[in-house]
Amino acid sequence: MEIKELFVVTYPFFILIYGLVVLLQRKPGWGSFIVLFSSLLIMDRFGLIPFKFLDVWKLWPLLLIHFGFAMMFRNKKIKVIYQTDFPSAKQIDNIPAPETTLKKIRGVSIGKVTFKKQNWAVEPMDLYNMVGEYFIDFSKGFIPDRETPIRVRGWVGEVKMLIPEDVPVKIDAVIGVGEVKLFDYAQEQIKHVIAYKSDDYDDAVRKLNITIELKIGSVRIDRV
Repeated sequence: MEIKELFVVTYPFFILIYGLVVLLQRKPGWGSFIVLFSSLLIMDRFGLIPFKFLDVWKLWPLLLIHFGFAMMFRNKKIKVIYQTDFPSAKQIDNIPAPETTLKKIRGVSIGKVTFKKQNWAVEPMDLYNMVGEYFIDFSKGFIPDRETPIRVRGWVGEVKMLIPEDVPVKIDAVIGVGEVKLFDYAQEQIKHVIAYKSDDYDDAVRKLNITIELKIGSVRIDRV
């Protein structure tokens, strides 16, 4: 127990040393983040402010700033990828048109993704942000009579979703570090790995299959 307590008290100082080494290696963005994170942990040990290791997800806005400056100075453009299951003009004479619906894949390094317009078309989507924020209001969308897969991925981010009461849903979520709130479940009932499925999901025609993968972040999903 004494060794464990000693480790809990001292490990922030080792993280601080690592951050300083990274700074000396001319990696100011990541190094400064590590130094700040370890400094907050050290101040918690001295009773100056309350800050625990799992509170690291609260620092994700700093990563936004870091990646923003990195992209500005490196003159890198944000890429938006758009993919469809429909054939190209050259292929249309050789193969029949597929019966699958339009699939979108959007990939940006940093950004905010929102779907909240009235009667927006809910389609299969694979959304990826290295650092970002998502707000998806399915209650305002037109959900087709089939299983619609929705996938949200990223390193650091915040995900908020609103799901209609009458739409069955399957949710698979993996959150490395952060906070998860699912419907009316108490916080202590929810772990960082979620596997939830509505009772009538298998028999339903209109339903949502949601997958969320975040390294650090916050997830909140509510019924409306």
